[in-house]
Amino acid sequence: MTPALGALFLGWLWAALLRLQALTWRKRVVGLERFAALRAAGHRVVVLFWHGKYVPLFALVRVPGACIFTSRSFRGDVISEICRRFGLHAVEIPDHGGDESLDLMRSGLADAEVAAIAVDGPMGPYHSVKRGAIELASELGCVLLPISLASRSKRIATTRWDRREVPRLFTTVHVEAGEAIMVPQDLDEEGIKAWSERVRDALEALDARAERAVLPE
Repeated sequence: MTPALGALFLGWLWAALLRLQALTWRKRVVGLERFAALRAAGHRVVVLFWHGKYVPLFALVRVPGACIFTSRSFRGDVISEICRRFGLHAVEIPDHGGDESLDLMRSGLADAEVAAIAVDGPMGPYHSVKRGAIELASELGCVLLPISLASRSKRIATTRWDRREVPRLFTTVHVEAGEAIMVPQDLDEEGIKAWSERVRDALEALDARAERAVLPE
């Protein structure tokens, strides 16, 4: 099997398994009406989340046609196929690609009204917000919407840098969107750093709220 066919097969398989898993979850969703309100007001929205949370989000947050950024690699090819299976459009960017990566992200955002970015991906460090999302939001006038999730029972890949989380079967899963973040235009280096820290704090606070929401009553 060629790498291209292998990526197509694995993407199909993982998407199918994820759909089946999601059917067993007891889902709680909070705050996603904020996304609908932003779209109704005509805003271009970039949904932000941690890399370790992305797997279940495919099945839990449906935004057909949204642009998703992933790495240019075999793994990225697999994720691109998963995206396609969930009605999403993937843009593959090189790891540590610098200006080339930013140009590809600009192009993807220019063509999409909604995008989603794992802000500490694709290579980490863990829960460290990369500047790209902040810089592009400032440049293109996008509104940032942080989102997180937690599950009562989950598998955590402790050997991975992102500590990837996947909810177990039949568990409770809580998804929560935070307050929209309006990034000012024309940020300088200090401004990008400050707003990156603000995004990190917002995501960490969402993580904590989501984890409290799935505690046994």
